[in-house]
Amino acid sequence: MINFKLDSDNKKISVEMKLKGEVDNIYFEIGKYNIFKEGEKLFIEIKELDTNREWMNVAIANFIPSKRFEIPAKYEKVLEIAL
Repeated sequence: MINFKLDSDNKKISVEMKLKGEVDNIYFEIGKYNIFKEGEKLFIEIKELDTNREWMNVAIANFIPSKRFEIPAKYEKVLEIAL
């Protein structure tokens, strides 16, 4: 990971990565996310996700129908501080 920006006021996350085999950096823009608890589990729901790679945008749209993911408990304290 090269860069990570969290804007909790506007509910946006920006990530810049260098992936093995890729010449240029890859950018992910997560917009309008929601972090919530269900019982004892913590989840993130991503409402908007965009990258600078068209093939990744197509793959995300076709193969990840639900953009709701469980956040491992070990990251809960970090999120409490960041948010």
